Amino acid sequence: MIKAVLLDLDNTLLHNPDMAFATQYLSLADHYFEQCWQFPKLSQVILKTIQAMSMQHPPFLTNAEVAIALIAKAVGRPSSDVQAVFDNFYQTVYPQLQSCIDPLGDIAANLVHHLQEQGYALVIATNPIYPAEAVRQRLAWAGVPDDFKFYSLVTHAENMHFAKPDPAYYAEIVARVGVEPDEAIMIGDNLKNDITPAQQAGLQTYQIDPLALEGSLKNFWVNYSAREKLDALPTRPLNPVMIEPELRGNIGALFGTFSYVQPHYWNQHPDPNEWSPIQILCHLVESEKQVQRPRLERILAENNPFLVSPPSPAGPHEAIPCDQDGTRVAMQFAENREQTIQWLQNLHPRDWQRTARHSIFGPTSLLEMAHFTAQHDRLHINQLCQTLGKCE
Repeated sequence: MIKAVLLDLDNTLLHNPDMAFATQYLSLADHYFEQCWQFPKLSQVILKTIQAMSMQHPPFLTNAEVAIALIAKAVGRPSSDVQAVFDNFYQTVYPQLQSCIDPLGDIAANLVHHLQEQGYALVIATNPIYPAEAVRQRLAWAGVPDDFKFYSLVTHAENMHFAKPDPAYYAEIVARVGVEPDEAIMIGDNLKNDITPAQQAGLQTYQIDPLALEGSLKNFWVNYSAREKLDALPTRPLNPVMIEPELRGNIGALFGTFSYVQPHYWNQHPDPNEWSPIQILCHLVESEKQVQRPRLERILAENNPFLVSPPSPAGPHEAIPCDQDGTRVAMQFAENREQTIQWLQNLHPRDWQRTARHSIFGPTSLLEMAHFTAQHDRLHINQLCQTLGKCE
């Protein structure tokens, strides 16, 4: 059943001729930053930062943090100064790019409102290489709500840890929204950036025709506006290529979930019968080290082993936090998860189909249990998000 709809922005909800827009954007940036810093051709640095955001980098760093650090090094200025000047650029100069944009009339707004009224978790899944202000402006130019609260998530450089075409970008989104990959559909125009990587992450997809943009968007509405049509889409079969993006994307989602947490939140119990945020994070670390990776290693080492579910973890009043610093615990989880990913990367293709018997799930495989590891992440990321939302 589809629970979340992801919408690309450029050349999906509005017409944005990529080359013309990019050329004008880089030209404006060169002129502005040469005036501010007497630094010629900053566009060359910007292009390198876009490339860096699109490649794998430490998953606890947002795309904006990666970009600002690279630009600060290139221009020889503190990151805080770079951030302030870029903020001003997007407030005062970036609006000139609206002349490059062609809105689609009412179709984009009507579709967005319809999907929201249907109860879907609605995500603006635009490539997160621009800051929130730039995305907000393009939403307004498209004629759709530009208040981020209207959506379940709007991706931008300041809140995401991956970028297109990395399939981990899509895995981070579904974990942040609280759905499974096969419960989400990605609607976009670009095969390389939108369709193929979303499918690799296990999502359903629908490709918009950029040459007939308005008609293509209307076609989606006509054919899939009824919930039963989306729910009838066949589930994508589990595939080994899905696992690494899921496991990496979940790390980014974890850090994104508590990026604005107050230090005093970590030990709060808004619900006395639920774990505190720090207890949730400690459980993830313990599970990764003692359950998730050892279980996969056993399936590889033994012939059809019998797997017993681990004992229930201690309750909220018995579980002793492993640390008092949530960020430090999350870093421990990320380090342990990277070890699991490296181990999986060394598997032979046939290893994924090695069998096991589980005391609850019955006959299973290494592939299915690796997917269960990703599901376990998402369960507790969602739990963490709900708990933090109640902290005061």
